Amino acid sequence: MLDTSHEDMIHDAQMDYYGTRLATCSSDRSVKIFDVKNGGQILVADLRGHEGPVWQVAWAHPMYGNILASCSYDRKVIIWKEENGSWDKMYEYTGHDSSVSHDPSEIILIC
Repeated sequence: MLDTSHEDMIHDAQMDYYGTRLATCSSDRSVKIFDVKNGGQILVADLRGHEGPVWQVAWAHPMYGNILASCSYDRKVIIWKEENGSWDKMYEYTGHDSSVSHDPSEIILIC
């Protein structure tokens, strides 16, 4: 069992390609990333940028780096990227409908 420290309902949880990181998203408007290697759990990022409940997260294929997409009730898709141990907003798109998914063969985000 993982204590996520979210303050409201969790809507999605996705493991990365290697099964070493877990991304969660919640009605508390946050996305959290945990290092879950060797059965442990370490919070490595608490990402804020959405103005409504976050419905879904999706990891990009690792060949493109550590990239995570999140979508929210606020109609935004945010692309987050880790560089040098820090997660930052790489891109923000407004006007999506409901979900996000990465194409595993290319760096294409479907929303």
